[in-house]
Amino acid sequence: MKDKGKGKQGLLVILKNKYALIVLAVGLLLVLWPSGNKSEEASASELTAPSFSLTQEEDRLETQLARIKGAGRVSVLLSVKGSASRELADNEEGTLVISENGKERVVELYYVNPEYQGAVIVCDGAASAYVRLRITRAVSSFTGLSTDKITVLGME
Repeated sequence: MKDKGKGKQGLLVILKNKYALIVLAVGLLLVLWPSGNKSEEASASELTAPSFSLTQEEDRLETQLARIKGAGRVSVLLSVKGSASRELADNEEGTLVISENGKERVVELYYVNPEYQGAVIVCDGAASAYVRLRITRAVSSFTGLSTDKITVLGME
């Protein structure tokens, strides 16, 4: 009979501490759960170069310029010098290559986009000096071009 009483007491102690046991079990699961570091490392090593599309840049600029009050329809033509490129890390033996998870890859320092040379903007509102000024300033801010390299013309 004493054995049954001790068994009941042990069960009562366990039930009393059930919340502590649940927290302990959840903590153990979290510790043993596979971490996401492997996928993060894989995605970090598989980064691709940012793409530069002159057409996309012109479209983005057209969309914003068309929002300027009085601009009306807008068409953008940008000219650039060079092309998108990347700078690789070098050492005495040549391009620096590292081995990661059994795969080799070059070490990239940075990417260089082409340099804007000029812009031609054709819009309905070009007859207004105020609209031309606002468009010129917006294009200058977007491209980094000085205002003498930006031409705003009226649309037919």
